[in-house]
Amino acid sequence: MKKDKSDNLKITAVLYVLMFVYAVFTTMTGTQLIILVREFGIELAQGGIFAVIINTGCIVGILLSALFIDRFDSRHLVLMSYFLLGLLLTAIKFSQSYYSFLLLLLWIGVSMKFLDASLNASISRLNTVNSGFYMNLLHCSFGIGAFAGPLFTTVLMENGTAWRDTYFYLGIICIVTGLAYFAVQKGYAAEAEVRTGNNGKGGRVICLRVFCLMGILLFYCGHQMGINSWLPAYMQKTLHLAPAAASLSVSAFWIGLIFSRLISAVLTRYMSEERILKAGLLAGTVSLAVGIMSRMPVVTVIGVSGAGLLSGACIPLVLTIGYGWFPASLGKISTLLFLCIAGGAVIFPWLMGISISSFGLFGAMLLDVLCLTAAAAAALTLLPGRKVKE
Repeated sequence: MKKDKSDNLKITAVLYVLMFVYAVFTTMTGTQLIILVREFGIELAQGGIFAVIINTGCIVGILLSALFIDRFDSRHLVLMSYFLLGLLLTAIKFSQSYYSFLLLLLWIGVSMKFLDASLNASISRLNTVNSGFYMNLLHCSFGIGAFAGPLFTTVLMENGTAWRDTYFYLGIICIVTGLAYFAVQKGYAAEAEVRTGNNGKGGRVICLRVFCLMGILLFYCGHQMGINSWLPAYMQKTLHLAPAAASLSVSAFWIGLIFSRLISAVLTRYMSEERILKAGLLAGTVSLAVGIMSRMPVVTVIGVSGAGLLSGACIPLVLTIGYGWFPASLGKISTLLFLCIAGGAVIFPWLMGISISSFGLFGAMLLDVLCLTAAAAAALTLLPGRKVKE
């Protein structure tokens, strides 16, 4: 039985819920970084290992998803990867050693990026009209979940919940919401074929444009994961804030990012994604640089929040641009772009951790500013312009 537009919207709404729940996890390890370092007896400079392991798994998940997205109905891929994520999160409760925890994080990374790629492909195929609007709302859901992550973790732990149990509870929520999605999409007709595109002409220009999008995401995601991984520690150790206040600094960043994606969703109806992206990355870089260079807690939070507000729509905008250029190759373009998302999240938090030994946490945050600067430079110098939509 074929679903009509209202059914597609219902399924789209539930996909937003799945994205929200999955995103809660993405900021949990950064919020708990000081606790994890103490729990496993490692140096703070080694704390980047958790983000590196997760995002190494993400790279594997992206490569696996490339084999399936263009061949199978993405609803089945969403269900498979989402239930796997829920089971792995619950398993953390029963992990006892440092290495068993890292192994679970690795497999969580595999499942979450397979899920992420499948969710984005599903939204693109379900909503071919105004795809930028729906894609921004999907990533707005991610932003809300990432914002809720530190709150979810902090509230539970301040009420006596063990850190491992916070993951267990999130895993249960994943399983329950996954069952809800299974019920809603049951009977949904096979996804329609994607429209063909002019992907065979101008190979050199196409390659340049793809590499431009890849570069933007590589550096932007290094910045975003750097905020998740190191900002709470920086606010605690260097700016001397209490742990709860330091955790909320990440939430402030994600508040800005949420509003960025909501505003961008509206703006895509009036101007091109390229113009929004260029202006946002440039303004966000200025805001972040001013905040970090100030070395003052309040100004830092304002600057970080401003970076989220001004440049936080980068990922959905780049994905929308890429899917629009290559509508017949969602699997291939997803693989390239998501590899850069994961690659940036692996490389730069690791480099920030290394830089702590020589330059301290302030040096790590300066590297974060340089990441966003590089993303803005790539967009401004390499990304082609486009006329305002009529």
